[in-house]
Amino acid sequence: MFYRKDSKKQAEDNSKELTENEVRYGTDTPSCYEVHEKWRVECDKTSCRNWMNFQEDLNCSVVCARKESAGLSLREVADRMGVSFPRISQIEHSAFKKLEDLGVFEDFEEE
Repeated sequence: MFYRKDSKKQAEDNSKELTENEVRYGTDTPSCYEVHEKWRVECDKTSCRNWMNFQEDLNCSVVCARKESAGLSLREVADRMGVSFPRISQIEHSAFKKLEDLGVFEDFEEE
């Protein structure tokens, strides 16, 4: 069966701007972290928001998250981010406080 987009949808698709990655690698390419995982190549894009200076995870937080599906301890996070354990703990407490203030945990309170 032949599928054809309606003319309005096709015009929208043709007029959209390509992202930097689509221009560089085309529209059918895998994401950068998939390439890093497949070829075990460290990321060198220090301007990327997922970049971290930890070679064992190929310098990519997405690779780390996909590899460590059970999560990381706070000490492991501190090692990867290059900060102290107490600082990571402070950030965690601050994040939980903000979530609590937003009422995220109200449904989970014991009766």
